[in-house]
This record gives sequence, C-alpha cells and structure tokens, in this order.
Amino acid sequence: MEQLYLLCAILGGTIFAGQFLLSLIGLAGDHELSGDSGGDHFDGGGVHADGDGHEAAGSETHHGAAAEHEAAHAWFLRMLSIRTVVAGLTFFGLGGLAASSSGANPLGSLTIAAGSGFAALYLVGWAMRTLMRLRSDGTVHIENAVGQPAVVYLTIPGHRGGKGKITVTVQNRTMEYEAETEHETLPTGAMVQVVAISNPETVEVVPAPEPARTSHA
Repeated sequence: MEQLYLLCAILGGTIFAGQFLLSLIGLAGDHELSGDSGGDHFDGGGVHADGDGHEAAGSETHHGAAAEHEAAHAWFLRMLSIRTVVAGLTFFGLGGLAASSSGANPLGSLTIAAGSGFAALYLVGWAMRTLMRLRSDGTVHIENAVGQPAVVYLTIPGHRGGKGKITVTVQNRTMEYEAETEHETLPTGAMVQVVAISNPETVEVVPAPEPARTSHA
C-alpha cells in the first residue's frame, strides 16, 4: 500500500506543480471533467397509477428517494475538476504515507488516505467555486446603467450625429461608455440620464430632468 500512496503523492504533486507553473504564465485553465449535471434524469411520466386511476401506493416515497440520490450525484459531479482531482490524489497519497509511517494497519491507513483525499477534493472545489462566484458578481454589466444619472465626458453630437462619452456609476464603480442622443448636442459636463443600450459598448442618453422647484408664498 505504501507504494500506491507514494505513487499517488508523486503523481498528484507533479501535476499540481505543473498546473501552478502554467498558471503563472496564464496558460492553465480549469476544465470540468463532468458535463452539466443539473438536469433531471427522471422519466417525465413518473407517476404510476393502479387500475382505478389512483397513484400507486409508495410511488411518492420512491421518487423522493430517487430525487435525493440524483441531487447528491449531481453535487459530486459538479465538484469534479482537474484541480480538485489532483488535490484529492495528492492528499490521498500524503495521508496514506503519514498513516503508514505512524504505524496504522492497512485498513486504517486506507481510511485515513481516503478521508484526506476527499477532504482535499471538497475544500479545493468549494474554494474554486467561491472564487468563480466572486469573479462573476464583480463583473460590471452595462445593462445596469439604464436609468442612472451620468456626466458627459466628451461632447455628444445631437440627433445621433456621432458618439461622445459619459461617466456613470454602475455597481458602485465609475464606468466610462460611449454615448449617443436623439436630442440636441450635449456639451462636456452636462448632466444626462441613460435611457437605453445601443450596443455592448454604447448607451443612449437624454438630458437629465431638472429638479422640481418649490415655490414660496
């Protein structure tokens, strides 16, 4: 068993080191080993009926258990990626070697190795998915600029005669976009409002409505 643990540790460690070096030069990507596992694999007509047209007894329980099994299976597949498998393989070997060195019997060392490998696979998968969600949440979407006030940065020609630029706060970040308008020319420094998205890099703006004035008697 020690030879198996040593092989796993060396193989996993070597691949991990290679991935790390490639990531430093921007060539490493994390390719999922599994496809999209979110879909259901159940038969659409999953309700069984008896001769009188009623649901067969126990069918709901059966399908509930099947749904739980499928959900657990899909969760496990989503955790699989090259990096998580490499981490699991490496710590499987390291955990087994450590257990064997401490005098554990073969079954005990195998249990520790398996637990170490699964724990590493889970932790690396969780960390990667957390980072991906953070990266996705931090992406600024131009669609969120619609309805926001903005300031003309470069003069915007009137009647769609050309494009200027605006600065607008989107998702708590100041962004700069090309802008056009159907109204009169909007000079630098003018206050405008984004009303539509013309293309992925250009917005349509109109002069910002003037604040209502209160009259005093």
